[in-house]
Amino acid sequence: MTAASPLRDLELIRTGAEGAATVFDAPADDPVFAGHYPGFPVLPGVFLIEAADRTVRQWARTHVPATDGDGVELVAMERCRFHRPVFPGDRVLSDVSVIDSAAGLLFKAVVATNRGKVADIRLRYRVRHVRDQEESTP
Repeated sequence: MTAASPLRDLELIRTGAEGAATVFDAPADDPVFAGHYPGFPVLPGVFLIEAADRTVRQWARTHVPATDGDGVELVAMERCRFHRPVFPGDRVLSDVSVIDSAAGLLFKAVVATNRGKVADIRLRYRVRHVRDQEESTP
């Protein structure tokens, strides 16, 4: 999470072998809305992608052997389609499901508010092995 992120702590509401779901509120008073867009404030789409990524990492903490959430590495965003805006004050759900494949872990994320689906996102990860983690540590 960056200092500019309105995503504070995501609340984990479901986790299991098939995936996980988190929720967060898009705070109406967050400064990100002032400039995106003046007169029509919406949550920038990058924060929806970040919510999906953080949901995957929460899932990985308990479902990928020998990792703490940093054991998966995002290698590709294969799809990202925004359907409708997220407005200040909205409660946002990020629901990810996992598909294990020869090319790595593929996660399909559906991001929604009470008005319906706001984004479809597909993220591909690789599992970082202990040796990979040691090599990347300075």
